[in-house]
Amino acid sequence: MVPEPVIPSHQGPDARTVIPGLDVVTIAAKGAHTHTHNHYWTLQLTRRASRDPILDALRAAPRIAFIRMSDGLVALNSTVELMRDFGRPRGDMWEVAVWEKLVTVDGDEAYLTYQVCNEAIVVPETIDAIRALTGTVTDPAASIRLTDNTLGMRHDFLAAERS
Repeated sequence: MVPEPVIPSHQGPDARTVIPGLDVVTIAAKGAHTHTHNHYWTLQLTRRASRDPILDALRAAPRIAFIRMSDGLVALNSTVELMRDFGRPRGDMWEVAVWEKLVTVDGDEAYLTYQVCNEAIVVPETIDAIRALTGTVTDPAASIRLTDNTLGMRHDFLAAERS
């Protein structure tokens, strides 16, 4: 593992280009793998909360899928292998994979661990951006639904989809 030479790492400032005013500090390290990133977040909530509303908010968000160690998804490579088993090109994981059991809430702080596939995570957003630029779909939510359905994106990789 090699720590990035500065704090914050580039992810926080990058996120602020999309969400101005986002209060986030990111710290990163490089590991000897090339397919995905693992992120650990501590979130300062605006009020005390419990775990279930946080899980519900994540479930309601597009492009987030839950994974569980109890399903054998214990490391970054196991999720990549699952994407290959699904027949996805190059083993792409277009969703952000959140370890469900690791979502923890303590008062007004929430903690989560998630995985993103370096090259694949931008694919759906790029498709949506092309539609927006060409004007073929002008409603962002409709474009997201169309892309997600076309790619076969999931909210949970191994459990039955929640309704």
